[in-house]
Amino acid sequence: MGIATGLMAGYLRHYSGEQLLQLEKSRAASLAQIFENSLWSDFRPLIPLANKPAKLQQAARQAKLRDAVVELMRGTDVIKLKVYALNGLTLFSTDAEQIGEDESDNGGYRSAAANVPASELAHSHSIDAFERTLTERDIISTYVPVHAPDGKVEGVLEVYLDATPFVSSSSRRLMWLTLAICALMGVLFIAQMLVVLHAGRIIARQALALEDANRDLDQRVAERTQALENANQQLEGEISERRRAEDRLDRLAHHDPLTSLPNRLLFHKRLQQALDRPEIGERGLALLYIDLDRFKDVNDTMGHYVGDQLLMAVAARLSAHVRPQDLLARLGGDEFVCVLDQLDSRDTAGIVAEKLLSLFNQPFAVHDNDLYLSASIGISFALGDGADVDTLVRNADIAMYQAKSTGRNRCQPYTPELSAAAEARVAIERQLRQALDNHEIEVHYQPKVDSASGALIGAEALARWNSPMLGSVPPARFIPIAEECGLILPLGELVLEKTCRQLAQWRQQGFSIPSVSVNLSVKQLEHDDLPQRIQALLDRHGLAPGQLELEITESVIMAVDDAIVTLAALRKLGVRLSIDDFGTGYSSLAYLRQLPVQVLKIDRSFIMGIGAGKDGEAIIRTIIALAASLGLDPVAEGVETQAQVDFLRQAGCTAIQGFHYGRPQPPQRFMADWHDKIGI
Repeated sequence: MGIATGLMAGYLRHYSGEQLLQLEKSRAASLAQIFENSLWSDFRPLIPLANKPAKLQQAARQAKLRDAVVELMRGTDVIKLKVYALNGLTLFSTDAEQIGEDESDNGGYRSAAANVPASELAHSHSIDAFERTLTERDIISTYVPVHAPDGKVEGVLEVYLDATPFVSSSSRRLMWLTLAICALMGVLFIAQMLVVLHAGRIIARQALALEDANRDLDQRVAERTQALENANQQLEGEISERRRAEDRLDRLAHHDPLTSLPNRLLFHKRLQQALDRPEIGERGLALLYIDLDRFKDVNDTMGHYVGDQLLMAVAARLSAHVRPQDLLARLGGDEFVCVLDQLDSRDTAGIVAEKLLSLFNQPFAVHDNDLYLSASIGISFALGDGADVDTLVRNADIAMYQAKSTGRNRCQPYTPELSAAAEARVAIERQLRQALDNHEIEVHYQPKVDSASGALIGAEALARWNSPMLGSVPPARFIPIAEECGLILPLGELVLEKTCRQLAQWRQQGFSIPSVSVNLSVKQLEHDDLPQRIQALLDRHGLAPGQLELEITESVIMAVDDAIVTLAALRKLGVRLSIDDFGTGYSSLAYLRQLPVQVLKIDRSFIMGIGAGKDGEAIIRTIIALAASLGLDPVAEGVETQAQVDFLRQAGCTAIQGFHYGRPQPPQRFMADWHDKIGI
């Protein structure tokens, strides 16, 4: 700290001295400038005499010139003035003895002659000032170049300034500054020593406390060590129990709790490991995606407990017939996967899949019941159908859905065409959602005609979709997709709304059609408030109930619980009801008699058989006779030829619908074609 104080004080003393001296030199230069401005015009005539010493002495000693210099110096710190020519000769000096001296080797003179002012501080034991002699003085001599009107240096002016008072004052101030710094550093040193002493006392107390704590800790460690030695056997038991618990948790995390098969997480891990093996391309690997057919019916009819027992039985049977190197896992619900490793050929996967399907030929004994079940299997092959887990599973899933759509209880290998079909299906679903929001779905109308009179007796409302992205999409393509993805309900509501609105608009235009039929989906029929919604729709558009006819297929009626109750409520409103595609379902005649319907529509598959054989025509006559015995009106759909019309009229069915009388048309075109052909 002492060294730092000395260095700091020395630096500040030197720096401050330099600053103060610089200020004093600046003052001396300013005084020199004043002398130049005031007297140089008197000194300029001496310059030509620089080489004429005699004349120079005479001119420089003029009393008038000396008096002007003395008068200007009076009252200032200037004690001496000298003027030099450019050759270094002294042209004038307040000390007359120095006139004519050569100062060309003087450093200050040379600097000023080169147009660079110079100042220097020197201590003089004795100096002759005008009118007196000064001793022990600090003198600042300043050399200033004097410029001619053209800017060139024509002489040098030297001013001697008495800086003794300034130097003494500066020394005193710097001494006090040094003493102040030393005092401040001394105070800081004392404060630091006090802090260190206090900290030392604290550390000493803490050291004593730490020694006491260490002694206490040593005693406790000894006691605890003895206790741990006594409890070592108990601890080992706890560790073993923890390991068993961790094993149970690991099994729960990676295995299905119901069937004990590997779950989705472990399946994903094992399959990824198999795909990462370099020899996978040589030995081959296949993925079987197994989905149980109509398993939901078991849950719905017999309860989830029986369903769980059935899943356990299926898992046990499949596990018993899977090779040790293969992996059988349950993904969830009624979905299983089987990874077949080290295949001899691609045909091996199909053989194994058929073998697994054959396991379902025997019933499953569950809860005192023999339950028959089937499955659909999709097959994908590693590398060829997917190099990663997600792609391989997705493609096997696509193949499994294809197996279901083609009849179930079969296996289906994946092909790129299936992905294309799935992508097209997804595109249709996405565009259909937008179509419902953007009101792209239109309703066209196909006439129902009395074949005897040719009069219009009704029409069927049919949904038509002309997509900006997909073009014209046939109903057979988008309606099944709407049923699968849950859009059939808003689609059906849209068709009902547009049909009723169109009937009201036609009535305002003088075109009052007897009735228009609209197809009902199973989703619509499942809603308990369907009759109330139909009533509200009729009231909103001011329609008579008899103007609306609802068509329901046999399969829809059989799929909905309490369908008869809902149909009876609709019939009570006065709405006409018809069974569509009659003869293609599986309802019994006893059940048919309970239905509150008024119309039977003969499916077009039977109409196409007219003229092709007596069996087909006999079925049509039977349906017409059945309708007559039950008091129902038969309607033939899909009629395309006059021969079919003639046969149906002769058989007793005059209500005809089909291309023979007209294709489905937009509302305005339909009204224009049939305005004058309405039968009441």
